[in-house]
Amino acid sequence: MSKLVMGYWDCPVCGTKEIRGDVTNCPSCGRARGEVQFYMKGYSEGETREENERSDVEYLDEEQAKYVSKNPDWYCSFCNSLNSDNAETCSNCDASRADSESNYFEMLQKKKEREAAETAAQPQPAQPQAKRRSPLLIFAVILIAVIGLFVWMNGSKTSGDLRVSSLSWIRNINVEENRMFSESGWNLPAGAEQTDARNEIHHYDSVLDHYDSVEVQRSRQVVDHYETYYTYTDNGNGTFTEVPHERPVYTTEYYTETVQQPVYVQVPRYQTKYYYNIWRWTPSRDVTASGDDHNTAWPEVTLSENEREGQRSEVYRFTVENIKKAGETATYRLAESDWMNVNTGDQIFITARRSGAEPFISDEKGNKIADLIRER
Repeated sequence: MSKLVMGYWDCPVCGTKEIRGDVTNCPSCGRARGEVQFYMKGYSEGETREENERSDVEYLDEEQAKYVSKNPDWYCSFCNSLNSDNAETCSNCDASRADSESNYFEMLQKKKEREAAETAAQPQPAQPQAKRRSPLLIFAVILIAVIGLFVWMNGSKTSGDLRVSSLSWIRNINVEENRMFSESGWNLPAGAEQTDARNEIHHYDSVLDHYDSVEVQRSRQVVDHYETYYTYTDNGNGTFTEVPHERPVYTTEYYTETVQQPVYVQVPRYQTKYYYNIWRWTPSRDVTASGDDHNTAWPEVTLSENEREGQRSEVYRFTVENIKKAGETATYRLAESDWMNVNTGDQIFITARRSGAEPFISDEKGNKIADLIRER
């Protein structure tokens, strides 16, 4: 059931706050209640209140409510006063209600429109514009940063306190053997000698066999009860109407449902599987030659009837020691043509990049002579 709630207004002349809605003149300056907007204490327009949040609401009792009109106050066009709907003449200037043109809500709408027009007519302060940077300047800054990063990443450190302490090389020939393998598969390779063929399971297919009745638990939202909440409507006469509303409160309900669940069986599918012997070349052994001088040579390979030479590989290394830091050594790999120009006892310059790229042999100024791979 709706109830009436006391509203309040503020005097626009002397600034007195929270004047009761049933008071038609400001108790401080005596000004008649004119262009004012009614409000409730502690309440914002559009707000809702729960059942337990209404302790500060100031209700009118039944006796007071009898004398409150259901209609909004009317607005006197002559003295700008608000008058009760029960009055036929203005309580401030005695002007006739019939000669006035609007009620509280119409007055309020016109006031809002007037204030909006006044605001729009006022010159707006110029907003300081942020200084826009030239796209060319931004591009130049980015370009300089990229170049700086590139230069730093490609920066290097050249060390000349290095002496070649040893050389080493190793050459390897992998020997392959032609062996017969016994294998099986779903296809017969070219050159294979078939020894058998069998009808075997190739794969399984899932096939529907039947349906089982299975109980499964489900859930659904159902209304548990209704709770009341309240909104407040400005009556335009110094009071507000409290309007109750109801909304459902849901709870989760669980129930059991019987469903038909499919049951599948795995059905084997057969194909012909071949068993066969096949000759394949496969790595068998390594033949290696090595040394610590420039006299390189490939190892001599003696092949049996069912062997052949396979892949060849070669590695050329040298080790350097730091002249100023005893015991500090490093080993590198070189291409054979470059390695042939390195001799034990040579002082050598090696340049390393900050980017982590492989080092290289250089002159004393860091100019590249030959690529290196450092061995960890």
